[in-house]
Amino acid sequence: MRTGEIKMEERLQNFIRENKKEFDCAEPPAGLWERIEKELNAKGTKAPKSVRVVKLRSLLQVAASLAVIVAAGIFLWQYQYDQATDLANIDPNLAKQQMHYASVIENKRTELKRIEKEEPQLYQEFSSEIRKMDESYQRLKKDLPGSPNQEETVKAMIRNLQIQAEVLNQQLNVIKQINDSKKQQDDETQSI
Repeated sequence: MRTGEIKMEERLQNFIRENKKEFDCAEPPAGLWERIEKELNAKGTKAPKSVRVVKLRSLLQVAASLAVIVAAGIFLWQYQYDQATDLANIDPNLAKQQMHYASVIENKRTELKRIEKEEPQLYQEFSSEIRKMDESYQRLKKDLPGSPNQEETVKAMIRNLQIQAEVLNQQLNVIKQINDSKKQQDDETQSI
């Protein structure tokens, strides 16, 4: 067993131990049996009280057991999914690279956003390109848990981020050139 699986198993056991009272409190409220019996009598059906109690108690036990199993299953599935998609569990160095490029991209997108009002068409075009690359990145990220070679998938994700950063740099350079050209034209116009 891996250490992550052992920790998860211990957390699940602790969770069950700590919440045992909530799991065991599946007793019906007081007076429920009498109300059910009155309703049955009113409808003209009458089963022996012991049979009715046993059926309801069995039903409640099954329902409580199913609730615990479903909750535990959801907890385990979520934990395993989180472990499978946590890049630090796959390769800590790649996780650091991913974080670095994600941060760089976020900063560059903020810079690019500044031109939205001045050059909306250009902004839309640039954003569209980045959006396509981000969609590709998100598909890779989604496929990561089921990937037979997770390290290669993470490397592809990082390469995608690198390309996004390069494209954003190029876009920002184009914007700088446009602004420089406008400034130069304004300077020439003012000097005339």
